[in-house]
Amino acid sequence: MGRRGDGENSPHRPIPLSPYLLLLLIGAFCLSGCRRDMQDQPKAIAYRENSFYKDGSGSRPLVEGTVPRGYLREDREYYFGKKANAPVNAAAATQTAATSSTALYPDDVETFPIPIDKLAIDRGQERFNIYCSVCHGKTGYGDGIVMRRGFNKPAPANYHQDRLRQAPVGHFFDVITNGWGAMPSYAAQVPVEDRWKIIAYIRALQLSQMRAPSAFANPSPTPSPKEGTQHK
Repeated sequence: MGRRGDGENSPHRPIPLSPYLLLLLIGAFCLSGCRRDMQDQPKAIAYRENSFYKDGSGSRPLVEGTVPRGYLREDREYYFGKKANAPVNAAAATQTAATSSTALYPDDVETFPIPIDKLAIDRGQERFNIYCSVCHGKTGYGDGIVMRRGFNKPAPANYHQDRLRQAPVGHFFDVITNGWGAMPSYAAQVPVEDRWKIIAYIRALQLSQMRAPSAFANPSPTPSPKEGTQHK
């Protein structure tokens, strides 16, 4: 009798490799030697030299006549504060400035392109206190902490002067977006919709400081204790 395990079906008998399996193992071994990690993949890195292009730069110029996705600004009133079809005519504005306050800003919209409600004004107040009050003051008189600490030449604008009370809302949007005088642009800090909400709050500030002339010209007489009801 043969020893146990020496039979034809013994589990200890070596199994011959199939030629196809052998080729597969050899191919896998060769491919593992040509491995390329993700961090080493070929790619164009901004501002790096790249010999693939004739100018040697990896950063490519924008294609002429194209707009990056998400930057299409068809609504001029909303994105720029400008009237859709009104050209800017500075010469005509200068000639008629004496007769019309808005003639100084002929291309600026005069109405808000978004709905304005209490929530919008509250949001505008919050953003105003963060970005604007440091120079213009919390009441808009141009007496913010920056001005009181010495940055007062030129002084920040006072929103309660006649020129700015009568200026269209599009003028304020243009100032926030592009800057004015010593004030830099806040386009990077304040999104478009928040700019309009800040302007809505500025209008609320202006209204809060306006006095009705008739109320002071003919004040209602206050009844004396003898004429009116007795105070408790």
